[in-house]
Amino acid sequence: MAPAPSLVEEKRALRRAMIDRRGALTAEERADLSRTASLQLARLPELATARAVAGFVATAVEIDPGQALAEVSRRGATVVYPRVTAGQPRLRFHRIESAADLKPGAYGILEPPETSPEVAARDLDVILVPGLAFDQEGHRLGYGGGYYDEVAELVRRQGRALLVGVGFDFQLIDRCPAAEGDMDIDRVVTDARVVHCRARGIESYS
Repeated sequence: MAPAPSLVEEKRALRRAMIDRRGALTAEERADLSRTASLQLARLPELATARAVAGFVATAVEIDPGQALAEVSRRGATVVYPRVTAGQPRLRFHRIESAADLKPGAYGILEPPETSPEVAARDLDVILVPGLAFDQEGHRLGYGGGYYDEVAELVRRQGRALLVGVGFDFQLIDRCPAAEGDMDIDRVVTDARVVHCRARGIESYS
């Protein structure tokens, strides 16, 4: 079912607002906030015991979980990165030997080559999810492509992965507009706090 026009416009307006607010951060501010968020991520108990974690390569304006992913890798877990494909699900996860293996792919975002080893979403323990806005109920506003929605639907049916939204603290808002079929997540990690989403039956804490 297509979302109501009012919901579509609400999402569009929130996307514009969040894109503008992220864009107002200086490079130094983004780096500082990313370091703090990575510390929060690295302390998640689920990451400490994870054997396979899906990260993402941040764009120039996104919060960067790279330091947390480096720590996860140092602990011995497998770290994989998303790659956009034409099949279903359109987002697949691949292991790389080094950051030098990443090449610009869909939308100019760095991603692994097709030839790199793939790890199925159902075999992942934690999936880090970028986004434009999140709320404490577990709702997420993405970029509109539905790539992570497909992954979440697959994980809920077949997998075990914990879905963790990662963003700046101002991206955690009171109510994130969501339609039927939009993914919900288990945690939100920002530079200021960790939220256990109520949609998954757990309250939040700072």
